[in-house]
Amino acid sequence: MTQIIIWCALVALGVVVLVAAAALLLRTTRLGERRERWHDQATGPVGAMLNALFLVSLALSVITAWQAYDHATGHVRDEAAALAGLFASLGDLPGGEQLQGEVRAYTQTVLDLEWPALATRDSERDPDQSLPRIASGVLAIRTTDGSVQAARTRVLKYLDVATEARRSRLHDATTSLPKGLLACLVLTALAALGHVLLMGLPHTAASMIPLLAEAAVIATGVFVVFATRSPYRGVLHIDPEPLRDALAAFTPNR
Repeated sequence: MTQIIIWCALVALGVVVLVAAAALLLRTTRLGERRERWHDQATGPVGAMLNALFLVSLALSVITAWQAYDHATGHVRDEAAALAGLFASLGDLPGGEQLQGEVRAYTQTVLDLEWPALATRDSERDPDQSLPRIASGVLAIRTTDGSVQAARTRVLKYLDVATEARRSRLHDATTSLPKGLLACLVLTALAALGHVLLMGLPHTAASMIPLLAEAAVIATGVFVVFATRSPYRGVLHIDPEPLRDALAAFTPNR
C-alpha cells in the first residue's frame, strides 16, 4: 500500500508540473471569455458533461478491477486451503507420506516457477502433472477399511477443489480490463483536463489552483486504474502468501 501511495504522489506531481508548464507556455493565448466568470465556464454544461463521462469511466474501471482482484485473491486462498486439507488427509492413507511429498513438491513448483510466470502470462496449464499423478496414486489404493475409504474420498474432494482453484488462477492471469474501457478512461480524462486548461487561458494564480488540483486528482485516478488492471501485474499484484504459509506447514521442522 505504501508503494502505490508513493507512486500516486509521483504521478500526480508529474502531471501537475506538465499542466503548469502547458499553462505557462500558453499564457499569451486568450480563449476564456469574461475572466471573472472562468469558474462558471469551466463547470458549465460542456465541462460538467466531460467530468461526468470521466467519472463514469473511472467508476466502471475501478469496480471491474477490484472485482477481478477480489476473485483472484479468493482463488489463491481456496487453492492454499485445498492443498492444506489434501496434505492432512493424505496422512490417513496407506503410503500417504510419498503422496504428501508430491503435494509439497507441487506447491514449491507453483511458488518457484509458475507464480513468476503469471505476470507475463507464460504459465503452462500443467507443467508437471502433479495433481493428476496424486489422483492416480489415490485411486490405485484398494481397501475395504471404512476409515481409509472416507479419507480417500476427502482427498479426492480436496484434489478437485485444488485443481479448479488452480485453473481459475491461471485464467485470472490472462484477464485484464477491456482495452476499450481503458481507452475511454484516458480520452475522457484528457478531454476533461484539456477543457479546464483551455477555457481558463491565460490562467491567473487564482485559476491555477483548481486547475492543478483537478489535474492531480485525474492523474491519480487514471494511474490507480492502470496499476490495478490485472491481478498479477502492476503495483498491486497479488502476493502468494497463502501458498507460502501452506508450504511452511508441509515442511517438517529441521
